[in-house]
Amino acid sequence: MTKRKNPLFFILFIFLISFFQIDTASSKSIEAQFIGNEAFRITDGNFTLVTDFPYESGVYGYMEYNFNFAGATQNILALITHRHLDHFAPLLFTEQNWKIIGPKEVTQQLEQNKIIKMTKAITYGPINIFPRETTHANTEHYSYLVKWHGKSLFFTGDTEDLEVLKELPVLNALFITPWFYRKAKMNDMLPEAKKIIIYHHQDNDIVPDCKGCIIPLQDEIISIQ
Repeated sequence: MTKRKNPLFFILFIFLISFFQIDTASSKSIEAQFIGNEAFRITDGNFTLVTDFPYESGVYGYMEYNFNFAGATQNILALITHRHLDHFAPLLFTEQNWKIIGPKEVTQQLEQNKIIKMTKAITYGPINIFPRETTHANTEHYSYLVKWHGKSLFFTGDTEDLEVLKELPVLNALFITPWFYRKAKMNDMLPEAKKIIIYHHQDNDIVPDCKGCIIPLQDEIISIQ
């Protein structure tokens, strides 16, 4: 006589497998390497997000950089806030086999097969991107909420629009300029974030009242968990 198998056991077994698979995916670490200005190379080992890059090295007196473009070829997405040359250099981008998300002022001059259409929610592999239209100077500008392996990252770009900081989730990392950090703190508008990462700063910059902030050196790698 064969014993009847308990279906509840198998249901529980499948649930536990699913739970640990989800937990493993959520706990996967992401590494962010600071290139310069607002440019980071962020990767989970398979997919790579580059923010406000490639830009024109040293333009307007901002940071120069060295970057191995030849070593960066697959599953790369450039996420661009606006058209200024210290954030994006079209000629440098055209030489790369990357995808791009950015304002029309940035993408309209590029090869169409590289452009991912700007919508309210965009998916690129495991990366989910939620653009937010914001203000900056005389440009079309976007800030971005990025969700990746259960983590939330927010990139302000050059905006000083306090409205964009409202209704954000708890962030694993907030990428923010020194001047916008000061404005947000003064107005008690800083979102809750496990890590506050200052970008578009000067070398050896000091940000007053920014206790616990990360002010990265070029090529420094930050683990986002």
